[in-house]
Amino acid sequence: MSILSKSKLFPMLPDGVRGRVTENHRLSPSRRLKSRKQAGEFILERCFVSVYSGTELPSIQEAIDGRTGLAGNGNGISTGQGIASIWLSDLPEAVPCLFGTFVKRRPTLVARKHWAALLAMEGEGFRGARERNRISPAAFRLADCIERDGPVTGRALRDRLAGSVRMDGRTFRKALLELEKLWLIVPGRSGQPGRNVHDAASCVWELTKRWVPDETAREAVSMTRRHAMRSLLVGAVESAGAVDEKAVYRWFGWPRSMTGGLMDEALSAEECFRVDGPSPVIISSALAEIWPEA
Repeated sequence: MSILSKSKLFPMLPDGVRGRVTENHRLSPSRRLKSRKQAGEFILERCFVSVYSGTELPSIQEAIDGRTGLAGNGNGISTGQGIASIWLSDLPEAVPCLFGTFVKRRPTLVARKHWAALLAMEGEGFRGARERNRISPAAFRLADCIERDGPVTGRALRDRLAGSVRMDGRTFRKALLELEKLWLIVPGRSGQPGRNVHDAASCVWELTKRWVPDETAREAVSMTRRHAMRSLLVGAVESAGAVDEKAVYRWFGWPRSMTGGLMDEALSAEECFRVDGPSPVIISSALAEIWPEA
């Protein structure tokens, strides 16, 4: 059975719940995003936000256009996708928030509330990730270079490595993605007009543990990897509000058995809830409070 997208799931929700979700995703006329400042408030409010359409999370593109199910509607500056791309160049520093290809490997913005959990997923850093074979030797070399030489643009990073390591463009991009997926590195501003933080060559890459505030790093030390992953899963559910359970297994690229175990733990702790049916739906604790009794 296919996964219920937002455009299919939301109309199926009970009236009061549907209204709350619509408001939370800023799809109603009075709540649509009209400025970069409002987009920043949206990120702080939901904590996990997709830049573009295509995930179960609230989306800046959809909140601009006021509708879900948008298959790329063009990069013109008057489109939701185009406006979201323009705003993205400033949002990570203005909010502040972390940017990465996290949920479904789509551009995702994460508010400070979840930074410690992101860092704790790989608490031993890129060296520990390499020891456990979670990153490739090429990714290790990239991270090691950033640690040694400091923040650097993607283009300069590849040039530095060219003198000592044979690495073609495809391997380099794959290595960057490995590190970004595990939040071991984060992109910063490029300093070039018209360039966004998701332009790998021109943006500046830094180790996440050095980018976040010291108090965030200290908080991460006290979290186990499993606790961090469960916290992120629940946080994403809270942001989405309601989601087809099948979709959750595709969010983070974690092994299915691990995602299922984390979901069971969260459900047992009543950190989120399951609504049974032909397509079971996972809802946040906030929506559970207003969900009509059977």
